[in-house]
Amino acid sequence: MTVRLSARTSSRAVLIGVHAYAEQAGLSPLPAVRRNISALREVLCDEVGWGLSSASCRVLGPEATGGDVMRAIDEAVHAASDTLFVYYAGHGLLHPDRPTELHLALHDSNEQQMWRALPYAYIRDEVRAAHRQRQLKCAVVLDCCFSGAAVEGGMSHPEALLKQAADIDGVCVLTSSAATELAYAPPGEELTAFTGALVDLVRTGVPEAGPVLDFGTLHARLHQRLSARQHPQHPQLGTHNSGERIAVFRNRAYVEHARAEEHGNAAAPQPPPAERLFGRDRELRELAEDAARGPGLLVIHGPPGVGKSALAAELHQRLTGRRPGHPEAAFPVVLLDEVTDVAEVARAAGAAPDALVVVTSRASLTEAGPDARRYPLAPLALEDAVEMMRYLSGLTGHDAELTAMARMLSCFPLALYPVAARLRRTPPDLMLDAMRESDRPLQHLRWDDDRVRAAYTMSYEALDERQRHVLHACVSHPGPDFDRHSAAALSRMPPGICGLMLEELVDAGLLQRSDGRYAFHALYRSYSQTSAQEQALCRTWLYLHLRRRLKATREGGADRVWRVAALPELRAAARAARQDRWTVATELSCEVADALREERCLDEAREEAEAAYRYAAGRADGRGIARARGCLALLGGELGPGDQRQRTRELAGVRQEVTAELRRAARTARQGTKDPADPVDLGHRLMNLAERALIAGLVEDAMRFQAEAHTCFEDAGDEKLLAECLVGQAALHTFAGRFPAAATLADQAAELLTAHSDKEGAAHAHASAAEALRKAGDLPAAARHAHRAVALFEAAGDSASLNYAYRLAAKVEWARQNHPLARQLLDKARALPRDAGAAEEGPSTQAIAHPSRALRASQRTPAEAP
Repeated sequence: MTVRLSARTSSRAVLIGVHAYAEQAGLSPLPAVRRNISALREVLCDEVGWGLSSASCRVLGPEATGGDVMRAIDEAVHAASDTLFVYYAGHGLLHPDRPTELHLALHDSNEQQMWRALPYAYIRDEVRAAHRQRQLKCAVVLDCCFSGAAVEGGMSHPEALLKQAADIDGVCVLTSSAATELAYAPPGEELTAFTGALVDLVRTGVPEAGPVLDFGTLHARLHQRLSARQHPQHPQLGTHNSGERIAVFRNRAYVEHARAEEHGNAAAPQPPPAERLFGRDRELRELAEDAARGPGLLVIHGPPGVGKSALAAELHQRLTGRRPGHPEAAFPVVLLDEVTDVAEVARAAGAAPDALVVVTSRASLTEAGPDARRYPLAPLALEDAVEMMRYLSGLTGHDAELTAMARMLSCFPLALYPVAARLRRTPPDLMLDAMRESDRPLQHLRWDDDRVRAAYTMSYEALDERQRHVLHACVSHPGPDFDRHSAAALSRMPPGICGLMLEELVDAGLLQRSDGRYAFHALYRSYSQTSAQEQALCRTWLYLHLRRRLKATREGGADRVWRVAALPELRAAARAARQDRWTVATELSCEVADALREERCLDEAREEAEAAYRYAAGRADGRGIARARGCLALLGGELGPGDQRQRTRELAGVRQEVTAELRRAARTARQGTKDPADPVDLGHRLMNLAERALIAGLVEDAMRFQAEAHTCFEDAGDEKLLAECLVGQAALHTFAGRFPAAATLADQAAELLTAHSDKEGAAHAHASAAEALRKAGDLPAAARHAHRAVALFEAAGDSASLNYAYRLAAKVEWARQNHPLARQLLDKARALPRDAGAAEEGPSTQAIAHPSRALRASQRTPAEAP
């Protein structure tokens, strides 16, 4: 992230200042503009400023025509090979018929004859071509004004300038004010407000900045100065391809011990200049204490983009006495940046045996020997990352958006810089939505995305085949972290060998390790993604592994420590299994709920059990429904004294989260006007929202989402999905105690599934209708549906579902006082395999087979007793 000063001998500047206008033009003279040009040319050509030669800095005055201006820029483009700098000061005019088009006033321009002015689009096109065809860095600075201002000395605002600037790749465009406000040329002042502040900033410098002032730093300081004036201005910066990193001015406030000449031959490579650091006080203090131990090898290692180079550069500045308040070390200090070959370190140490060699590397360089002192560098703390983005963007407030963006970027400075730069001109909420809606957080910032991807790729390409295989397999893991056994399951590799591969990935900076568990940096995880099919296949092995391990913990209890540490992983796996529609996702979810219950995490256990029930009901899975009911029954008597109060306190927050997600889904659908959103996809997302709302206890919201999904599937004309949705709606109404409505919905689903010859699905729908009608007290209708379900399950030959249907029909017949038939149905159920973990609702089948004494006494005749 080091900013380099543009090479003065291979750069060119064109300064255009129009301070006088023809009498018939009707534009007021701007004497301050003439002084603007002189002052700016002085700082550009000053050896301490940039050192541009007079011949490389072309000045055009009021006598210049539009053709003169464009020829001067064209000549500068062909003479430069590094940077092009263009400055204009004068009146800005807006085309009366096309108010988004900015025109730069020349000597004879007026507002009635716009053809006499120079369209800014001409300069924009020339600069675009210079960058794309000749790879020039390009900076355009506009200090525009026009007559008719509301106050004396007012200058025009460059309307829509940022929209025009956005069409240019790889440049920066710095303007004197925002699009909806005036810029000022205060009477009696030597320079205009904007250019005066710019020149003063270059002449005095920024104490906490690095050796050069890039346009991002200049904009932030100009914005801070001008927005606090009596007539406030808010300078704007439009950039593409990190144009904010262009620098044409040295920082006069930067303290240097011995500055080498720009084209001089140094005896040894100079270290990269230090930049302002955020949140690294503790690291600098610890590194300084380590350096005080004397000569040797100090390795600062960490993942790409974490800020190793900047930290090492600042440490070097302090140890060599180039920072006030930090005395020079008593021994030489050599800095080697981004080392990949230990031989390079050996050569440096051999050439300077009495020196401290500070090395930055992505790996810990274990080959350097045991005497090397190593310092692992982690990403910034979240609060420091937010403060960094706030400082660089000039924003105040917006803590929630900045915090979310910093988390998505893993608090890596390499990724924080470009996002903060774009926040100078992009609303934070819009930027956050764009990051969330992309596969990678920086995907919509193409050049910066490529740069971060390149940093990741350098580490990836150094891996061998097995390490790459483990890395790609672990990307499939749905949770926040994992251990080597889970990684081994994902990669289908022995745990011992997989553990070695994981350690290599940690050393390469691609994984982080804590307490025997491994985790991705979220930013680099997005660059390691494989296809959805590959990930789902890998996760299948993970689900099987976690089920085996949970079973071993239940039976032996020896793995209790693992279970406690793995609870977040287990919850994430259960959620992913439901999303993947894994065949036994309900069983995994219930086993996770049991583990949470045994660890006394009752709220989380209830959420998992409810999610399992919703999932099973949505799939009309009778066995899964029974299993989930068993979990819920076990949790019913285990409410802690404060659980209900805690649930009430969290309800509002969960409601906001669900509502926000629905809005994002609706916004995504609305944005597809040219290619309308797929109603089937939207319906699935709404059903997922319904599940989340139900987990949160928001039953009404869940029913609303499910009803909207119903409409989507109707619009799509997909009766199979509509039937699935109807079954889900029926289950929701049953959950809410609205049994007649639930029965009607289940009956509709059964008719649709029967029409499509889905006998098993129809059987589940009939069973759902029977359950709802039994609870509603309509026993004859419940019996019809129950027996229809039995007949269909008998035809399908599904023993588990048939077991459930027999028992359901037995309960209905028992409630109808048809006890002999109830016992016959129960006998048929006993002849089939039964899930021992399934819980039952309504009268127990044991009570049907062996009624209690109280029940016997209530029977009218002994013959009626079972």
